[in-house]
Amino acid sequence: MAPGAATAGTATTTTTPVGTWRGTVDHGDGSGQISVSFHKGGLVCLTAGDGSDGGGQGLGIWNQTGDGTFTYRLVERMFKADGTTVGFVDVNQKAVQQGGAFDSSGTSRVYDATGTYLTSVEAEVSAERVSTTPTC
Repeated sequence: MAPGAATAGTATTTTTPVGTWRGTVDHGDGSGQISVSFHKGGLVCLTAGDGSDGGGQGLGIWNQTGDGTFTYRLVERMFKADGTTVGFVDVNQKAVQQGGAFDSSGTSRVYDATGTYLTSVEAEVSAERVSTTPTC
């Protein structure tokens, strides 16, 4: 059965994150705005920052782990305003969704532009659904 579908004759429906979400990520270096989209097939994509000072773009997978719970993992490319890659972040999060909002937390591994491991940081995300349609 597809995520989000209800079985005939049951009162249970599964809550899924499919759609586009906007929110905040808090991590070791501060906080920032993000947009995250989850597709039915398990694809997740992320954008961070507005690009005028640089930002990030990531792509990965998500998995439903229960009713209202899911995990997502992606690799985010961090870049300067001119597009130069400055590093990568391996994002690994566990999420709890309640209606049109989710909170997630996990450990992110940070690498420089050549792929050399730099550090790990704890990250927390709080987001609200802005659309039931993924944007990337």
